[in-house]
Parts: sequence; structure tokens; C-alpha cells
Amino acid sequence: MPTALVINPNTSNAMTADIRNTAARVFQSPWKVVVENAPAGPESLESWRDYHLASVTVLPLLESHADCDGIVLACFGDPGLFLLKEIGRVPVIGIAEAAMSVAILLGGKFGILAGMRRAVQLMDSMVRTYGLEARYAGTVPLEMRVLEFDQDRKATLQVLEQAGRHLLAQGADVLLLGCAGLTSYVKETKARLGVTIIDPIEAGCRLLIAIVEAGLNVSHEGIYARPAPQRMHNMDSFFNEEMAQLFRGWQAEGEP
Repeated sequence: MPTALVINPNTSNAMTADIRNTAARVFQSPWKVVVENAPAGPESLESWRDYHLASVTVLPLLESHADCDGIVLACFGDPGLFLLKEIGRVPVIGIAEAAMSVAILLGGKFGILAGMRRAVQLMDSMVRTYGLEARYAGTVPLEMRVLEFDQDRKATLQVLEQAGRHLLAQGADVLLLGCAGLTSYVKETKARLGVTIIDPIEAGCRLLIAIVEAGLNVSHEGIYARPAPQRMHNMDSFFNEEMAQLFRGWQAEGEP
């Protein structure tokens, strides 16, 4: 029975529950799915500080679920994705990279619906990193904090519709919900706008199934090569003993 580990890299129990609902719908028998949030860190990820903190706090989950067959990183910022691909032994799917990959198969240009105005620059940066600027119509902010999405469902849907129409006017023909916390809004938003809308959680989960069942994995020959042996100083005083040991273990064999 293959097992998927879906990681919510923030500490919001409510968002983890939403992610769990979507993942449980996608992963059918013979798959088993385990959904965990970060054991520590920010309740929502809305800045570079949050992203970088989360990229470290999720690392113990790789050890506690070392028997999993694949990992979905369930935050649209893909925080720490390259690190997880570099050190992981199984396929790792970031939901933003997954959603963008699906979007360019389904339309000419994609647009992203995100939280606050700050998110526009974060999304622009990520799209450049993935080399997809030519297929990107832009990001429109909802002007809502991530943890506000579920406070007033009717109001959130109205804002999603308005922002979606703005993106369509900018030339997008595929829309991405740019936050894991929006996963429960896909059907209603699609009904209002009548266009292709991608739920990144579902896209990431379905791509993981396809990749694992095809027997594929991350290449460790190029950009995701195992870290070279490295002397690490003062790790025990900076991290707790468990984290220090994990960092020592996640490198190629041999001495520097």
C-alpha cells in the first residue's frame, strides 16, 4: 500500500483539516494518505520570514514518516521545496509548481488569486524561479489575510469572483487558487466564473500519484544533487539535538 505524506508547513489546525479533506478525496485505495502540519512555526505563511522558518520546522516530519512513498508540500509558496527535493529519498511535489505545470497544459496564460498585496511580489518571484514568466498573466490580491478566508464564506467568494474577473481581463485563461486555505472554494468559484480553475492541493496530490506509480523520482545528478560533505560547527547549541543530527545526516557520505 503506497503512502503519501501531505505536509502543511504552517501550524493552523483549521487549514490542515481543509487540506486533509481534499487529500482524502484524491488518494483512493490502494493509497494511504497522512496529513501533518509543521510541529512549530507560524500559523500562516505570508512573508519570506515565514517561508524560511517553515522550511526548517517541517524537516522532522521527513524522519517521523521515513517510510512514505512520496511527499506533497501543501503551501502555495512552496517553502523549502528545493531543500526537500535535495535531501529527500522520495518524490516531493510543491503545490505551486504542480499547479503551474498543469496550468500551462490547459491554457495560454495562468493567473494567481492570492492573499494580501505583499503576496503579489512573492508570486512574481516564484514564477520567475520556475521560468514561466511568458505564461503568466499576473497575481491579483484578495486583500485578505490567509486566516480570514473562512471567517465569512460569502464575502470570500465575492472577493474571489471580483479578483478572478480582473485576472481574466488581464489575459489569464486558467486561474490558480494561490493558497492551500482556499481549497474548499474551487467548485463555487468555478461556477461563478465559468473558467478552468486549478486547486493546487488536488493538482499536487494527483501529480504525486502519477509520478510514484510511474516509478519516477527526483534526479540527484544536477540541481538537486545531495549536499557535499560539510563540517558543521555549533549545531548542538543553535538547534536542539534532534535537529542538529538531522542536518548532519542530510549530506552525501564522506568527510569534507
